[in-house]
Amino acid sequence: MSPPGNSKYKESGTARLLGAGTSGILELFTFHPVDTVAKRLMSNTERIHGPGQTTAQSLSKLNQVIFRDAAAKATISKYLSLFPGLGYAAGYKVAQRMYKFGGQPVARDFLEHHYGQSFTRAFGDRNGKAMLHATA
Repeated sequence: MSPPGNSKYKESGTARLLGAGTSGILELFTFHPVDTVAKRLMSNTERIHGPGQTTAQSLSKLNQVIFRDAAAKATISKYLSLFPGLGYAAGYKVAQRMYKFGGQPVARDFLEHHYGQSFTRAFGDRNGKAMLHATA
């Protein structure tokens, strides 16, 4: 969001874009492995724990389901196996965050400055602001 008009500090477009890109990267490295594990568990068709299996056998099966081919590899290889499709995901998530946090405030400020009264007249005071934000 833009700073108030009477502020002595001006918000930088570069700061917005760098902050937005950083948020996309951090979100990707935080949630991509969690999402991958969830999808692998949901797509698994075999039972992980069944009657007659020991806890060690169940944990071994869980390890196979989550890490697939990297189940027998070192910890770092296991972690890296949780990032399939990273190139596409990174491009999409970073671009999405850069628009949301970097470009959308600029578009919203432009629309508010040039068309704010038109939105208010057409949709009312409360709904006009909501429609303006949705349009941005």
